[in-house]
Amino acid sequence: MKRTIPFLLAVLFVAACDDKPAKPSVVPTGPAVAPMAAQATAAAAVSGGSTICRVYVTERDVAKTQLDAAPADTIQQRRVTMLNALVNETCN
Repeated sequence: MKRTIPFLLAVLFVAACDDKPAKPSVVPTGPAVAPMAAQATAAAAVSGGSTICRVYVTERDVAKTQLDAAPADTIQQRRVTMLNALVNETCN
């Protein structure tokens, strides 16, 4: 009995060391297009104005970019319309 326990522990240790996780054959890559937030930041060239105005313009540009990707999305269309109204009211 005294020899059995260390032997079983050694067998379990060797068995655990042999298990290597399978690596995926294809490594996933990032998106081919720049992130939408980066595109919107570049497009939102509001140099002056209040911080809230710049935030609304950035959000509107992100929403427009997302709407261009899915033009049939009615929720996104409403969001763009709402953000346009906010920008027109706040920034002018």
